[in-house]
Amino acid sequence: MRWVIWLLLLTGLWTLAHESRQVGEYRVVIGFLQNPAFAGFPNSVDLRVTRGDQPVEGLEKTLRVELIAPNGERMLLELRKAHGQPGYYRGWFIPGVPGNYQFRIFGKIGDLEVDETFARFYHSKQAVLDPKEYTLPNPVSHGSSH
Repeated sequence: MRWVIWLLLLTGLWTLAHESRQVGEYRVVIGFLQNPAFAGFPNSVDLRVTRGDQPVEGLEKTLRVELIAPNGERMLLELRKAHGQPGYYRGWFIPGVPGNYQFRIFGKIGDLEVDETFARFYHSKQAVLDPKEYTLPNPVSHGSSH
């Protein structure tokens, strides 16, 4: 019974932590692979594209994903298909600072030219959190007693 509850919770969190959008005849779902995301820790874009209920394959050759940092800096991610998961793609990176990031996808899905920016794919107070706020003992307040 516990695994059912965990599955429901994880499925719900995954849905909340990704942005889903209809782009032409395709459904694009995007977010961080590791959620919540923390500054300084490896993460990946988690991208899924379907047409109806069918996964769209081969997009690592025709689609690009750009990560946009809170200060506007941009990084082109190397998009790779996720092993054993048709229609899922990854692009690894390490977010350097806390704040709100964006993903821009551009190129082609099938014959459709796309250029879409996603900015609401997280469920925490911001896209990337400061790990010091979630560390115990807290390095900022070490030495103080409560």
